[in-house]
Amino acid sequence: MQFKGTLYLPGDKSISHRAIMLSSIANGKSIIRNLNDGDDLQSTISVLKACGAKINRINKTIEVEGVDLISPNKELDCGNSGTTTRLVSGLLSSQGLNFTLIGDDSLSSRPMKRIIIPLQKMGCNISSSNNVLPLSIDAKKGTYPIDYKVPVASAQVKSCILLAALGADKPSTIQEDILTRNHTEIMLSTMGASVSVQDKIITINPLNSKLSPIDITIPSDPSSAAFFAALAVLNDDSELTLNNVLLNKTRIGFMEVLKKMNCHLSIDNKQLNNGEEVGDITFSTSTIHSTEIESKIVPAIIDEIPILAVVAAYSNGVTIFRNVEELKYKECDRLHAIIHNLNAFGINAYEKENSLFVHGGKPDKLAEIATFHDHRIAMAFTILSLTSFGKYHLDNKDCIDISLPNFFNLIKRVAK
Repeated sequence: MQFKGTLYLPGDKSISHRAIMLSSIANGKSIIRNLNDGDDLQSTISVLKACGAKINRINKTIEVEGVDLISPNKELDCGNSGTTTRLVSGLLSSQGLNFTLIGDDSLSSRPMKRIIIPLQKMGCNISSSNNVLPLSIDAKKGTYPIDYKVPVASAQVKSCILLAALGADKPSTIQEDILTRNHTEIMLSTMGASVSVQDKIITINPLNSKLSPIDITIPSDPSSAAFFAALAVLNDDSELTLNNVLLNKTRIGFMEVLKKMNCHLSIDNKQLNNGEEVGDITFSTSTIHSTEIESKIVPAIIDEIPILAVVAAYSNGVTIFRNVEELKYKECDRLHAIIHNLNAFGINAYEKENSLFVHGGKPDKLAEIATFHDHRIAMAFTILSLTSFGKYHLDNKDCIDISLPNFFNLIKRVAK
């Protein structure tokens, strides 16, 4: 198959979450365009509306009128969204609210101790069974400042603490060992909060006044772009241009990996959008080389490892992803899911000492894709199956709606 053309992808999921959350407590009306249209964002909107947020869709634009949020009179259902769960925990705590978070079966198995510990240190009264959802947080007494070193590389944990610190009475500091995506810091600064970053230490001051509203067109999601990048580089006589893609350096590690794998790509029309760099990226047919991905880059590609593992399946050797244990704690155990599906399609892949090994070659067995109800696993192996066999069969097609409901229509649009 050939894939040629230009696509404008839905808005970045991470920035979309933050734009909705922060504008809900801003002073005035915020305008948000190209909001990610996946189920996860609907979870965030639903949670905030239950706390009194005024969020309205007018045609393709979202208008958010900042208010003083209130404690909800029902449990807050975060669906399948870990970002919703961890970030609203911090945001609602900063507002001095009392609330309980629940989620679906997948989300209810994901670890929450990583946010429970810092929030308790910040004065929140928290109850949870075995450090998973349901999670009840009583922050009616407000939050205390904190000096905290994040023990695991996680932008969600860091952002939870940053948002909770907005309600403290003194500055807080957060230290990272490995830099993670910094959208929260950028958006807070854009909206008037006092945030400074030196090396890997972030200092945030409490809000002395409400945040300023924003007028933003959300850049295209680089994590979604990665699937179409793979489609272009793996298929013969293919070239795809993806417009207005987020180019934040903490989010485009997958492009550096693709370059190491000899993939052809170019960037044009770079510009700044509300503090974030964006641009148009073109990917074209490439001969894939194997490589080794060091652990230090893993936080910047954690969401793209499923599709990068698929690209590695077409390489000329063994590709190694070092120290990818964090994959086990995503929407499913993605490390297991990747290995299971690669093996099912005839590719030798395995885990050794928390690293992923993929022996390149060419998938030679058509298999049903075991999604494990995970959108990224579903999309990654749809790309593999289409590339090698021109067709696909998923055990759960609907899970893709979590982040990219239009996935199959976008593929049809550029298929030749």
